Amino acid sequence: MAIAIDMNKSKKSFYDEVRRLANAQFESEQYAGMLALPLNQARAQKYALQKSFWQLNRRDCWATAQALSPMDVKALIWEHELDELAGNDSRGVENHFDLQIRQAETVGLTRADFEKEVLADETRTCNYAWLHLSRSGPWLKSFAASAALEVSNSSDWLDEGGISYRWGKKQERELGIPFDKQVNAKEHAEVDVEHSGILQKVVERHCDTQAKLDQAMEGLVESWSIDRAWKGALRDMMAKIPGP
Repeated sequence: MAIAIDMNKSKKSFYDEVRRLANAQFESEQYAGMLALPLNQARAQKYALQKSFWQLNRRDCWATAQALSPMDVKALIWEHELDELAGNDSRGVENHFDLQIRQAETVGLTRADFEKEVLADETRTCNYAWLHLSRSGPWLKSFAASAALEVSNSSDWLDEGGISYRWGKKQERELGIPFDKQVNAKEHAEVDVEHSGILQKVVERHCDTQAKLDQAMEGLVESWSIDRAWKGALRDMMAKIPGP
C-alpha cells in the first residue's frame, strides 16, 4: 500500500533546511574569509567593480528562469525584476544598477570606472556557471537557483542579516562610510526581505510532491555552491591589493 506523504511536514522540513543552508554560507571559508579581509578604499573599489558584472548577470539568469517558468511564476519574476530594472517611484529609488554606481561614489568611483573595468577570469567563470545552471532546467531548479541569492540577502532567512547588510556595516566600520549613505546596500537590505518571499510563494503554489521540493532544493544548493566560489574569488582579488 502506498503511504501518503504529509506535504505540510515536507515543506516545513524544506524551509528549515533552506534556513540552515543560507546561514551556513556565512560560516563557509569563502564567505568568512571575504568578510574578515581588512578593507581599504582600493579593495572596496575592486569589490564594487567586479560585483557590477555579477549584478548584470543576475538579470540574465532571472530572465532565463522566467522564460522556463509557468505563467503565474513569470508574473512573479516580472514584478521582482521591476525594482532591479526600473527602480521604484514610490520610494524614489532608481534602477539597482544605477543605484550601485551611485553608492560607489562613496569609495571614490565614477561611472567611467565601471565602463573601463575588465571582467576578471574568476567573475566570468562564476557568471557562466550561473547562466548554465539557469538554462539547464527543469524550471523549478532554474527558478530556485536565482531565488537562492535573494534568500542569501534577506534577514527573514538569516540570523545576522544578508550579505548587503553585512558588507555595508563592514564598510561603515572599516572605511567610516555611514550605512545610510550606502544607498545600494541600504535598499537591498530592505527590499530583499520582500524579494526573498518569492521562493515561498512558488513553493506553496507548485511544490505538491517531494520530487518537486527536491528539484527546488537542488537549484538552491548548486547556486550556493557557485556563490561560495564567487565569494572566494572576490576575497582573492581584493587580497592581491596591498592592505591597510
